[in-house]
Amino acid sequence: MARLGRFQRLIFVALTATAALLGLALLLAHQLFPEVMPWFVRLSAHAFLVALLLVLALWLLWIGLRRFLWRVSRKLAFSYFLIGVLPIPMVLLLIGLNVYLLSGYFLGHLYRGTAQGLRSELQAVADVALAGWSGGPPPLDDAGEARLAYYRRGAKVAGAAVAPDRWPDWLEAAAADGSPGPVAYTALPDGSPALGATARRGPLGVLALSAEGIERQLAQRSGVWVELLRAEDRGEESLVRVQLLGEEYRLMPLSAQRTLADRELFFGVSGREQGWADRPLLWWGEVSGALRSLEDGAVVAEYLAVSLNCNLRTVRQRISSSSGEVDTAVWAGLFAVTGMLSSVYAVAVLMALWIILGLGLAVNRLSRATNAVRQGDFSTRIDSHRRDQIGELETTFNEMTANLERLVDAATRQEIVQKELAIARDLQQSLLPADLPASDAVDFSTLFEPSAAIGGDYFDVLRVDEDRLAVVVADVSGHGLPTGLRMAMLKAALVILVEERKPAEEILRRLNGMVRAEKKQRFFVTATIAVIDFRRHHLQITNAAHPPSYLLRDERVEEILLTGSPLGALGEEYGRRDVALEPGDVLIWLSDGLIEAADDADEPFGYDRTLAALAGPADSALAVRNRLLAAVHEHTGGRAPDDDRTLVVMRYRPAAPATAASAPDSPRKS
Repeated sequence: MARLGRFQRLIFVALTATAALLGLALLLAHQLFPEVMPWFVRLSAHAFLVALLLVLALWLLWIGLRRFLWRVSRKLAFSYFLIGVLPIPMVLLLIGLNVYLLSGYFLGHLYRGTAQGLRSELQAVADVALAGWSGGPPPLDDAGEARLAYYRRGAKVAGAAVAPDRWPDWLEAAAADGSPGPVAYTALPDGSPALGATARRGPLGVLALSAEGIERQLAQRSGVWVELLRAEDRGEESLVRVQLLGEEYRLMPLSAQRTLADRELFFGVSGREQGWADRPLLWWGEVSGALRSLEDGAVVAEYLAVSLNCNLRTVRQRISSSSGEVDTAVWAGLFAVTGMLSSVYAVAVLMALWIILGLGLAVNRLSRATNAVRQGDFSTRIDSHRRDQIGELETTFNEMTANLERLVDAATRQEIVQKELAIARDLQQSLLPADLPASDAVDFSTLFEPSAAIGGDYFDVLRVDEDRLAVVVADVSGHGLPTGLRMAMLKAALVILVEERKPAEEILRRLNGMVRAEKKQRFFVTATIAVIDFRRHHLQITNAAHPPSYLLRDERVEEILLTGSPLGALGEEYGRRDVALEPGDVLIWLSDGLIEAADDADEPFGYDRTLAALAGPADSALAVRNRLLAAVHEHTGGRAPDDDRTLVVMRYRPAAPATAASAPDSPRKS
């Protein structure tokens, strides 16, 4: 792992250096051949280098952070920083953002209130002018901040030159509608926006328009710098220019037409002499209603973008109380709460430092003691005086080191037992046939899967004479080393009896007597002995309480169920059946571990599923074996066996009649 980590770091450094050289090469190529390399290549190279430096910085930060946080005390301190300190600037930033948003909403409210107030004043001026006009010569052409126009029977008779010659019916209808919405402006003949109001009595009518410089009027009344912008108002002179790594990039403007000097003059400050509270730091935007032509109401622009700019002092003055006593009380309460919370935070910091120091020292003691135990010093103890979980851990460590020597001795003894058990397991494997006799007349496929280190199942294929083979499958009750020794005893006796060519019933009776002779601990054995006669094409099965055998012929399965008493029990009655073999027959012998294999709901595989799984083609013994095992695996879901599983599959395929009497003589694994 360490080598892999160093290799990965080396690859990362090599890739980073290659990327840096590539970015520098692009910049150099642009400097040498500016007419060939376009500007976006230079911009891409700058962005590429910045991103590369950022990745490199993050990687170095990660390495440094991992080394710094190796100690638990530093991890605790860093965790406290993340939980207790880092949220403070984040909360302050969130509060500042909320204050900025609320201030922006307040700027929008000031703007809308001022515009609606100016609109109401224009309406009042129009009403007063109409009330004082009886149809004779108009009294005035303007009234302060309003420009007036007089109409008789829809035609202008006097007034402001910017007013249309015909009465603006659409403006009167819009005023009569009175539906709430954004501030709506009208476009004068020169395209500048203005507010307007109408008053009409019979054939007479008065139109009141805001004076020139509607933006300045709104700014002076609200204290907020106001700019009314349309898309076509943006020009080359208002572009925002950004300098990055000695290069200039042009961006779209945020606000447009009037200069910074105008704003500074409006707020009464200039340059760097102004304080932060006097700087116009607050920017906000509003959207007005559609801009319509004053003459006929046609839409000149779908909307006007309203850019608002203000400083913090103006906002504070507008929202603060006009009473000094109230302001003093509020600020005093705020400082009192701040002081209380700061005191609580200081106490929390001291408690955190105390906890971190204590935990760091305790972990260091545990680390030193653990290293000593790792080096073999089991007498190491920790002098613990803590009354918390760390103290309990130190006490547990002392108890662990006190018991460690005994555990090591027990582990040594267990290792000896495991070695002896491995020898016994190898001995049991050696008792099973390593090479199954096979020829053109017969082939075998087997399975032996003990549920424990040493199982109680046993199978063997023994040669009786030149024409006969004996297949034996047995199941000794129990598991472990005693069962393995009993199985070895049965194996030795069985081989001797088969070599003496004893009949199967006599072999079972003698084995029964040997099992019953065991007086210290009774055990039982179920067994099946099948003798195949190749010359006569004959099979004789003798059973001692073992699960049934199966005959697969023409893709159909026959269950050969024979009664009988197990070896070691009372009685010596054993079931027997003779079967005439045909070419292509498949014989299956198995133990109850396969039949009783259970799924997650403890439902056994059962005899019916065994019959269904065995039915089908029998091209080889291996194919039949795998088909049955696949069905058992699907039923159990791959669970580990609860009992030993043993399976012997034999496919009978005798030679032609002239050579049928020849017995298999060459061993082959299958």
